[in-house]
Amino acid sequence: MNTLITVRPNSPRLTGMLAAASLLLSGTIAQAATADGGLYLNFFGGFSGLSSGDLIQSGATSKGDYDGGTIVGMALGKQLNQDWALEAEWFYRSNEISSVTGGPFNGVNNGDFASTNLMFNAIYHFHATDKVKLYCGVGLGLMQEVDIDMTISGAEQEFSDNWVPAAQLILGAAYPINQTFSATAEVRYHFASSPSLEASNGGAGLKADYSGYSALLGLRYSF
Repeated sequence: MNTLITVRPNSPRLTGMLAAASLLLSGTIAQAATADGGLYLNFFGGFSGLSSGDLIQSGATSKGDYDGGTIVGMALGKQLNQDWALEAEWFYRSNEISSVTGGPFNGVNNGDFASTNLMFNAIYHFHATDKVKLYCGVGLGLMQEVDIDMTISGAEQEFSDNWVPAAQLILGAAYPINQTFSATAEVRYHFASSPSLEASNGGAGLKADYSGYSALLGLRYSF
């Protein structure tokens, strides 16, 4: 379940662009964090939805469908000014397999598709009212690990990949409870360069579509 296998991202140009952008954004966060005040921690969790997608092995394609799952995570942020904030974020999401049809995995209905993510987000606040602060954002980063576990002919098989380029779009609202704490609510769309997952048993790997959405509630602590 926890085997990690080093991968080679399938799009060198996309990998380079996302890696450069992530390094630039992380450097900006580190520089901003040296300023006085404006730091916050955000703890969040909620619903994870994973879009149906192709599972391709040796040129044959199966279609995977997934149940609703869960997502939990945290972010360290820096409020740069009234409008902009930057965040370094970690989160884990997991969805159970509902069904797989066609191709080499036809009939599989037991397993899960999970990922551990490291993201760097840029957040813009709209300041709609004095109480509720609306914001949107974009994030770039990497899926540190992504894996699919399936039971095939009574035997469990794991397919995994590491350091897959990923991105996300964020829309949210923050409600100040007091000067220290705020409640947050967000919807997100998260997507990644289709990972090429290797089989833990040394057999044929697979390539999987990966995109999904989430609805989150959080609690933000401002220093």
